[in-house]
Amino acid sequence: LTLQQCPVFFDQYIYLAYLPYAWICAQIYILKRHCYLPLVGAYFISSYMYYQDATGFSALILAVCILVPLLLSAEILLKIYGTKWSAGYLKQHSVPRLITMSLLCPLFSKMIMLLIGHYRPDWVPGDIGLYFSTEKYDFNMTNMLFLPLSALVFFPVFYNANRFIFSHSARRQSLNWLRSGKWLSQSRALMWIGAIITVNVAYFLFSQSNAYQHYFTGAIYPLLFLLFVYAIHRHSLHTVMILWSLTVYILLLCIGDYVTPTNDVNLITSLMSVVTVFSLALQYLAITQYRYRTATYQLASHNENNPDTGLPNNRALTFYCQDKSHVTLCLVDMTNLYLLGKYYGPKMIIHVKQHIALALAQYKEWFKGVYDPLNNQLIVVISDDYPVVSAQKLKDTLRHMNLTWKDSALNLNYRLAWAVLHPGPGIHVDNFIHQLAFMARDTEKNIVNIDGSDASLTNNISHLQSTLSNINNALFNKHVLLYKQPIKGKDGDCYYEILARLEINGETIMPNVFLPIITEINCCAAFDLIVIEKSAQYIQANHQRNVDEKLSINLMPASLNASGLARKILAIFDRYGVGPENAIFEITEDQAVTDSENAVSNLDLLAKSGFKLAIDDFGVRHSNFERLSVLRADILKIDGLFIKNIITDPINHKIVASICDIARLKTMSVVAEFVETAEQYEHLCQMGVHYCQGYYIGKPELCFR
Repeated sequence: LTLQQCPVFFDQYIYLAYLPYAWICAQIYILKRHCYLPLVGAYFISSYMYYQDATGFSALILAVCILVPLLLSAEILLKIYGTKWSAGYLKQHSVPRLITMSLLCPLFSKMIMLLIGHYRPDWVPGDIGLYFSTEKYDFNMTNMLFLPLSALVFFPVFYNANRFIFSHSARRQSLNWLRSGKWLSQSRALMWIGAIITVNVAYFLFSQSNAYQHYFTGAIYPLLFLLFVYAIHRHSLHTVMILWSLTVYILLLCIGDYVTPTNDVNLITSLMSVVTVFSLALQYLAITQYRYRTATYQLASHNENNPDTGLPNNRALTFYCQDKSHVTLCLVDMTNLYLLGKYYGPKMIIHVKQHIALALAQYKEWFKGVYDPLNNQLIVVISDDYPVVSAQKLKDTLRHMNLTWKDSALNLNYRLAWAVLHPGPGIHVDNFIHQLAFMARDTEKNIVNIDGSDASLTNNISHLQSTLSNINNALFNKHVLLYKQPIKGKDGDCYYEILARLEINGETIMPNVFLPIITEINCCAAFDLIVIEKSAQYIQANHQRNVDEKLSINLMPASLNASGLARKILAIFDRYGVGPENAIFEITEDQAVTDSENAVSNLDLLAKSGFKLAIDDFGVRHSNFERLSVLRADILKIDGLFIKNIITDPINHKIVASICDIARLKTMSVVAEFVETAEQYEHLCQMGVHYCQGYYIGKPELCFR
C-alpha cells in the first residue's frame, strides 16, 4: 500500500505517497455512487488484513477517515454541478474538483487522523496508528503531504486505467489508436518521451553512485520541470500527466539512496513539498491548456461551418482536400432559390439546404460530403471511382426530391457542374468552386462535365474571364457601336430604333453575349447611359447637317430601377442641346417595372419632360396589361411572335386585332415587329397597325461609333 518506506527516523517509518488514495479518487470519478459500498467494504477488509495488530474497529476508523471526506465532497459536487461533475478530470468543473478532491479532502482526512491520534490513540493501536501519530512535528509535516501528493501525482495513471477497464468506448478508442500507428508519426512527441526516459534512467543510475548523486540530484529537478512545462503546451495532456506520475514514482523510489542521517526529514519534506507544488501547478496548466485547445477547436469548428445551416463551408472543404491526391467536386447551382427566398424568407433557404444534405447523406457510396459555400449553391463531394454515374445519380436524386415549405411545394431549378480537383501548389479550392459556378451558369444543360485536369478547367473558364474583362474595358472606354433600324409608318413617316453593339478588339459583340454579363455585374445603367449619350451626339450631328431623325432608345429594367436615372438622361440631352421630341424610350420586355418606385418615378419624370414612352414586346409577358394601365405609354410594340404567322394563324390575327383595339381606345400608336414580307405589311396596315419594323422595312445599319 506504500510507494516507499524510508529508513527509520525517530523509530517510525515515513510514508511518501499513499497509492490507494489515488485509486479511490479515480474509482469515484469513473463509477460515482456505484463504487461507494464496494470501496468501503474493500478498504475495511484490506486494512484489517494488512496492518499488524489492527482490530476491526481501528480498520473501520481508518476507512472512515479516508473515505468519508471524499464521498461527502463527491455528493456536494454532484449537488452543485449535476451528474456530469466528474466528466473527464481536465474538462468542465476541473478546478473545483482539483481543490476539493486533491487538496481539501486529503488535508481534512489527515486532520481527523491527527485529532483521533491525539485524543483517542487507543482506538488505533499497532502499525495502523502510524497514520494517526502526533508525537514528532517534523514527521507529521512530512506525513501531511503523502495524501495530497498521491491525489495530485498518481491520480492520472489510475484514472486512465479505470477508464480503460470500465469504459468500452475508451478501450476501443485506445486500441484503435495503437493499431493505427499514428503515434509513430508524431516525431516531436516521441523525441520528448525519449528525453524523459533518458533523464529518468540517468537519474536512477546516478542515484546509486555516492560520488555524483548530490550534484546530479540538484540538477535533475529543474530539468524535469522545464521538460514537462514545455510538453504541457505541445503534446497530449493525458500522456504528459501519466509520464509525470511515472517520473515522480522513480524520484521517490530513489529518494532513500541519497538522504543522510543529518538531513533526512528536512530534505524529504522539502522535496515532497516541491513535487506537490509543481504537480499542482502542472495540473492547473493542463486544465488551462485543455480549455484553450477546446476553445480553439470550437472556434475552428465554427469557422468551418455555415452558422445558419450548420453545414461545412469552403474552409472545411479546403482542409478535407489537403491530404487527398484528387477529389471529385460537383457544384449544385439552384438558380431560382434566391428568388424563392425573397418570397418565403431566408429560413426557407436554410431548410432547403439542410433537407438536401440530409437526403444525400443516405447515399454514402455515391456522395462523400455536402458543403455550403454561403450562397444559392451546394458543393457535393462525389465518388472518385464512378464520377459520371455519381453525377447522374445526384441529378436524379435532386429531380425526384419533394421539397416543401409550410405546405407549399418548392420547384427548384438545378444546374450541375463537376470536375476533378488535384490539390497542390497554386491550386485553390475557392477559385476552383468559382470556376465551377461560372461553368454551371454558362451552360445550357442541366449538368456539365468539365475536363478532369485543373489546367483544362482553368482553360475552360479563362474564356469567360477574358470576356468579362473585355466587356469592362469596353464600357470604361465607351466602345459602343450604334446601329439603327427603320420603323416605317403607313403614312410614310419613319423613325429609327437604336440597336447597340460592343466593339472589342475590332470585333462586334452581339447583345446576346454581353447583356447577360452586364446584367450580372450590375452595369445596366452605365451601359444605357453610354447608349443615350452617343444617341444624343448622333442627333446633334444630324442637326448640324440639317437632318431630322427621331430615335427610339431601349432602357433595361435594371437601369430604370436605378435612382436618379431620369435626371441623368435629362442632363445628357441638355448638354447636347437635344429636345425630347427627338427621342422615344422603350421599356424592354425582360421584367415588369411597375412594382419599383424608382422605375415609376424615372418614367414619370421622362414623360413629364416630353419624351414619348413605348412598351416593347407587348403580349408575351404576364405584366403587360398591368404596365399598360399604370404607365403613361404612347406606343405599343407587338412582339414578333404574333406577326410571323399572322396571315395563316387566326389566333395570332385575333390577338393583334385585340391589341389594336386596346391601343385605339387609349389613343396609342401600334408598332409591329418582325415584318418580313409585303403581304404582312399590307395586312397589318389594314388591321390598324400604325408602324412596322423588320427586314422588309430595312435592316440595321451602323450609324455612330
